[in-house]
Amino acid sequence: MRGPIDYIVLEFEGNHFKGEVLNALTDAVNKRIINVLDLALIYKDQNGNVSALELNNLGEELARSIEGLHRERDGLISIEDTEEVGEVLDLNNSAGLLIIEHLWAKDLKKALINANGKLVSEGRIHPDAAAELDKEEEN
Repeated sequence: MRGPIDYIVLEFEGNHFKGEVLNALTDAVNKRIINVLDLALIYKDQNGNVSALELNNLGEELARSIEGLHRERDGLISIEDTEEVGEVLDLNNSAGLLIIEHLWAKDLKKALINANGKLVSEGRIHPDAAAELDKEEEN
């Protein structure tokens, strides 16, 4: 049984992936909060050309970090997916496209099934709306 599965697109200005994001992601994987099912690094140059970055074209340390958290290699991300992400990227930016499984929710899912419960609806609050909630809490 799997936990809920989501995709996430993270955009980076100037095509610079930084270690802080990978460190936080690796920490979540190591704590078994999430599982990275697949990931792709996507690059859009100043002329609008989009390409997926190969791990062997990254710096050795960055490639090794990504290899360490990308354990399943299900091949869930297609060329069409990377092209779609590339369409929304700003020029000279890059993105990480991740497909993650929420491991923290597996026990909850099992309990719901055992209690004859069912998921009726789900969704995600956009970060802009979440920022509004933060403002309300501050007041």
